[in-house]
Amino acid sequence: MEGYLFGNDNEPPAVPAPMFEFQVFQMDMMMLFGQLPRLALTAAILLGSAIAVSAQDQPAAPLYAAAQAERGQAAYRQSCQDCHGTTLDNGEFGGPPLKGGYFRTRWGQGNVAALYGYVSLAMPPDRPGQLSPQTYADLVAFLLSGNGYPAGEIELPTDPNAQQDMSLKR
Repeated sequence: MEGYLFGNDNEPPAVPAPMFEFQVFQMDMMMLFGQLPRLALTAAILLGSAIAVSAQDQPAAPLYAAAQAERGQAAYRQSCQDCHGTTLDNGEFGGPPLKGGYFRTRWGQGNVAALYGYVSLAMPPDRPGQLSPQTYADLVAFLLSGNGYPAGEIELPTDPNAQQDMSLKR
């Protein structure tokens, strides 16, 4: 009976332990490798963000339109509010504050591409990356609005390359 996970003394089990372990390992590896493109994109965005910000003397301010921030607020209510709260900092389920000191410390030295990249790849936690690129851009516009960045006439683009020139520094 050694080497088997299941069964009793009377009948042999159906699944040998080594096969079961291999299947679990194989599934874990498949899940990991399935995430590699997302992880690589995040790393590229973050690295590109750091290079782009350091290479420029005067980075551009974030661009978003007020109507876009309003769409972002609606998406926030639907997908983010339970964890991050109605005021971006009073979430019921322990999500970090998305405004004020925490936001400035976490994102204030980077650019919009890094913020957008993180939000679009990791949020919402129960279905990361499942919202549309436009919805993620709208959500970032709402976060910018909630953190006092002024709205303009041009919407925040969904292209991370275009977002790299938009600094969150004040």
